[in-house]
Parts: sequence; C-alpha cells; structure tokens
Amino acid sequence: MQHKKLFNLLILYLCTILTMGVMYAPQPLQPYFEQMLGISKTQASLFTTAILVPLSFSSIFYGYLLEKISIRKLLITVFFIFSLSEFLFATVSSYPYFISIRILQGFIVPAALTGIMSYISHTSLKDRIGRAIGAYIGMTIAGGFLGRFLAGFCTDVFGWRFFFYALSILLLIVALILTKTLEEIQNTVVKPKLSYLPKIWSIKRNLYIFTAIFGLFFVFQATLNVLPFELKRLDGVFSGSKTGFMYAGYIVGIFVSFNVSRIVKIFRQPENAILFGLFVYLISLQILHIEQFSMILLSTIVFYFGSFTAHSIATAYINKKTTSHKSITNGMYISSYYCGGALGSFLPGFIYATYGWHIFLTVLSGFVCMSILLILLLKRYEIKKRKRIQAV
Repeated sequence: MQHKKLFNLLILYLCTILTMGVMYAPQPLQPYFEQMLGISKTQASLFTTAILVPLSFSSIFYGYLLEKISIRKLLITVFFIFSLSEFLFATVSSYPYFISIRILQGFIVPAALTGIMSYISHTSLKDRIGRAIGAYIGMTIAGGFLGRFLAGFCTDVFGWRFFFYALSILLLIVALILTKTLEEIQNTVVKPKLSYLPKIWSIKRNLYIFTAIFGLFFVFQATLNVLPFELKRLDGVFSGSKTGFMYAGYIVGIFVSFNVSRIVKIFRQPENAILFGLFVYLISLQILHIEQFSMILLSTIVFYFGSFTAHSIATAYINKKTTSHKSITNGMYISSYYCGGALGSFLPGFIYATYGWHIFLTVLSGFVCMSILLILLLKRYEIKKRKRIQAV
C-alpha cells in the first residue's frame, strides 16, 4: 500500500513537470514566432499571456470545485485534453489557432495544478506536508526549466514542432497511467460554500501572502517574457539554444524547493526566509542592468534563487497554516500568483518597448519592494499572534 502511494506521488510529480512544460515551452520561442508568423512583439507575448489570464481566475473555481467532485477523474480528463491540445499546437500554422489553443490550455492548467497540490496535501501526513509541497514546487521548477530549455534546443536541432509532438505523446502516456493507479480520496466532510471565498481573503496572513505573491510573479513573468527579446536585441539574431540556456539557473530553484525546511530553520521563521528571498530577488534585478551575456546569465541565477526561495517557502507556509478547505485556499493562492503573471507577461512589455530595458527593470524593482512591505506586515501579524498565544 505504501509503495502504491509513493508511486502515485512520483506520477503526480511527473504530471507537474509536464504541466509546466505545456505552460512555458512557447515562451523562449516568442521571438521566433514573431519572425515566422510576421506578428508584433505584443502579439508574440500573448503566447504566454493567453495561458496565464485564465489561470488568474479559474484556479479559484477549481479550488471550490475540487472540494465537491473527484480529483482523480478531473486529473485524468485534464491530461487527455493536454495531450490532444499539444498535438494540435504542433500541427497548426495560423496565429489565431495558436492563441485559441493556448487559451484552452489556460482554462485547464489550473485544474491540473490545483488538483495535484490538493491531492498531495490531502494524502500527506501533517508533519510531512511542507516537504511534500516543497518537492512539488521543485517539480514545477524542473518543468519550467525543461519545457523552456528543450523547446529552444529542439527548435535549433529538429525544428520547433518536434518538441510539442513529443510532449503530446508523454502527456497521453501519463493520462493512461493515471487511469490505472490514482485512487479516490476523501476531500472534506463539510460542503463548501461560495461565501468562504471572501472569508479566506479576510484572513490577514492570506491577504498578505496572496498579494505579495502577486507582485513576485508579476516581476518573474515580466522579466522572462522580455528577456528573449532583449537577448535578440543584443545579439542581433535569435538563437533558441542560447535563449533556452538562460533558464539554466532554474536548477538552483530545484535545490531550494527540496530544502525549504532547512532554509526556514536557518532564518528561524518562514516570514524571515521569504524576506531574504525577496531581497535577493531585488538585487538580481539591479545586476540585470549590466547588458552583457555573462552578467545576464549570472543575474538570472541570482534571480531564480531569490524567486524560488520566496515562492517555495510561501507555498509550504500557506499549506501548513491552512487547516480547512485546502483546495479553495490553494486555488486562491494559485490565482493570485498567476494573476500577477498574466499582467506581468503583457503590461511591462509596453514599458520595455517605449522606455527600454533600464526603466523596465526600475519599474519591476518597485513591485518587489511592494512584496517586501507586505511580508514585513505579515511578520508583524505573526509576532502579535504568537504573543497573544503565549499570554493565554
């Protein structure tokens, strides 16, 4: 029985990697699609924005839905749809079809991510939730890196369609495995109500975390969406392999996600560890002002380290603190995260196009400072709460 649970957990981690591949594989290819389809930079950026916009609100719906229906059936359905959509993406050649497929994927990605996170959270022992969620975050990081890097590499070597056909086949295999191995789980005894949504937001720690994570991912997606265009501007030509290599710093994120507990112990409290990640994040943006490939590569490594430290610890923190309606809370966390990503993948592009790289980075630094302020407020809230508990 224990072996089967472990196998299911490993399959869910693989599902996470593939889901992130679906999401982010087109991102480094946006300058390539710009040239191939004869579209503008803004239109090319929509390859990422189109999948993030539905994520920004549908995760709340799925978080609510997953407390009422079978997570198992939903995950199986989602991965069959993923497989078909990736096959179609590799087949079509028209910009409207590309964007339509990405929008469809955007509506089902949150079902996968919320379902996987909720399944892991429900089936893990309480003292192991932090470690299990940390591993999940590690898989999102691995998937984000592999999807971007392999898409860029395969474009140079085999042509851009090869990677998406291969991803379609892998998604089909995983969907078939889920039908054989994944078990039903008991979600909750209390039937959820829509009125729970504002109540969850009214909890101060949730408000601070959700808003801070909005700012973090706004900056993350803004930087990674514009970076391929900046590299092309500096080099004068697009290179899929070189652009894909800029995501190699993701590897440090995997290390961070598997050491969440150790990092929190070093800083004594999770709020301190999140603050540390955000300050590192802010420093990395200042290094990016140096427009040399070697310095950009160095700064992205620092950038990933800061981002994934803050995100991994915040995710584990919110899951550990939440004692009821985990699916809804996880859905709202993901929605806040991807709402920031959706806006970040699109709006700052106008700043970059109008004012250039340096003003673009300065604006993003302001958003990181906003997230730092919110975590400082969270820290003050938790200190007051601990003092009240000690006084009783």
